[in-house]
Amino acid sequence: MKKTLALLSFCLAAQMLVAQAEYFAVDSFASNFEQAYESPEDLAIKLTAPFSTEKEKARALYIWLTENFRYDVDKYLNPPKHPRIEARTKEEMEAKAKEWQDKQLAKSFKSKKGVCADYSKIYKAMCDAVGLEAAFVTGDARDFNRPYRSIHNNPHAWNAVKWDGKWHLIDATWGAGSVDGDKFMKQKNRGYFDTPPAFFAQNHLPDSVKWQLLEQPLGKKEFADQPLVQYGQSDYPVLDYSPTAEKNGKERIIKFKFANAPKYYRVLVNDTNRLTVTAELTDGGWVSLRFPDPGAGKVVTIFGGENEMGFMRGLAKYEVR
Repeated sequence: MKKTLALLSFCLAAQMLVAQAEYFAVDSFASNFEQAYESPEDLAIKLTAPFSTEKEKARALYIWLTENFRYDVDKYLNPPKHPRIEARTKEEMEAKAKEWQDKQLAKSFKSKKGVCADYSKIYKAMCDAVGLEAAFVTGDARDFNRPYRSIHNNPHAWNAVKWDGKWHLIDATWGAGSVDGDKFMKQKNRGYFDTPPAFFAQNHLPDSVKWQLLEQPLGKKEFADQPLVQYGQSDYPVLDYSPTAEKNGKERIIKFKFANAPKYYRVLVNDTNRLTVTAELTDGGWVSLRFPDPGAGKVVTIFGGENEMGFMRGLAKYEVR
């Protein structure tokens, strides 16, 4: 896995620079789109009209959805109850269930709020409308609020979309922002569009292994044993990272390679106790973070920012072994 990530590092850096220019027209159009529309399908057709390639169309739909939808925390905490359905046949039962689900999705689209399944189903509906082959993918995910372990899985949904004959991975929900407690924090997380599968598999575990898009799919234990890295955030894009918190005498060392490195870092043990951290820029553009060894079994969280005492972005979590 580490070897694969290292090989991706240079490609990701180049890809980010190219993407800024490649997506400029698409992002600008989708971000400032003000035409009237009646449905996700109607919106998709109008959003993609100026663009000719499948990739541009997929990007336009992603940008509009992430910038115009908000995560519905209340719906997540208090999901709507499925009504009691009476039917004479299995077909009638399925038809009525679909009708109820379609109404719920229409309600979400109208209010521009939804949970991960709403984001992903709406994205697929828009892709279908403009001839893009897309899949609605379900599985488990890991984030800073609930790191994945088998005793408390975190159900999630995202998409795979095909262009130029190849499948690509996106997460419009995480691309729109994140949830802090009971509040949705809107953020532009561009790294969740066309994420390299090796990076995506670091915090997305699909129910069907085929959607890992990896030659050697990860099992549940391999997935859970990885560090938890916030590669999708746009403030300090992560190009590569250490697979473990390496032991060096009485210290631990974790290395990162950023497209844009923070000026300051903070390291917490078990989300509470702060450790003294030293940051050093090493050969090859790596930032080496050194801090006292907290002991095996402890979880360290790394933050980065522009002000030592101000807000810092969560970058990664490592379980010390």
